[in-house]
Amino acid sequence: MKRDSKTKKIIYTAVSVVILVIFLFPIYWMFITSFKSDAEVFANPPTFYPHKFDFSGYMAQMLVSGGTPLWRNFLNSFLIASITTLISSGLAIFSAYGLARFKFKCNKYILFGVLVTQMLPTVMFLAPLFIIFNKIGITDSLISPMVFVCIHSIPFSIITLRPYYMNVPLELEDAAIIDGCSQLMTFIRIIIPISYPGIVVASVFTFLWGWGDLMGPLTFVKTERLYPLTVNMYKAIGEYGIDWNSLMAFAVMLTVPVLILFIALQKYLISGITSGAVKG
Repeated sequence: MKRDSKTKKIIYTAVSVVILVIFLFPIYWMFITSFKSDAEVFANPPTFYPHKFDFSGYMAQMLVSGGTPLWRNFLNSFLIASITTLISSGLAIFSAYGLARFKFKCNKYILFGVLVTQMLPTVMFLAPLFIIFNKIGITDSLISPMVFVCIHSIPFSIITLRPYYMNVPLELEDAAIIDGCSQLMTFIRIIIPISYPGIVVASVFTFLWGWGDLMGPLTFVKTERLYPLTVNMYKAIGEYGIDWNSLMAFAVMLTVPVLILFIALQKYLISGITSGAVKG
């Protein structure tokens, strides 16, 4: 019995390692390609590590990226991602709690509408939103891509957070109210600390969408100094051909903040994803 258990453990570990290598290999290839020269990028057979490190791709992006300083692109991406996260998480926290705790006849229709927004393709929203944004005068600004990301992230955050609130015993809220807390203070002091893993999950994925969004800024923003990193990366491919060394350097700089975020919050992400799947 012990031998069979040990054999299964070895097999599971080996399979896990193989899957991990498959998923991480594109990131590794992107990273090493950013340090290769043009000749080595197209070498046949391909090299799995750079024989001579070439930093020209990073230097080209650090100095000027598409006519705009790279720090400006980073700032635009960070503003879109962070403000979107604050708005989406703030609205979803209260919305999900209302759908979980207050039993209205229209709840199921609201939930159905929230689910429908997640099933529709993103491109369907671009033309109507462009007309609306143009009429109210927020095109060619960072506000338009923020609203565009919020349209998708708020429903996702509501779906993620609602099971957490449903799992919180009503007795905890009743006890807090008996001790003198108002409904709002009970929510802030009791419910939010208990459901923080779900809030972290919703916030991280919202930040990821805002950081990596391309369609929104590409459709609504026309001024080059307002471009985030994703649009400048896309423009570099279209206008100047594909310089793989420089392109992969851009991709590394776009990916590294996301990897750091996921590594720093992996404990909360795992806890949030698993504990939120108990009740729907």
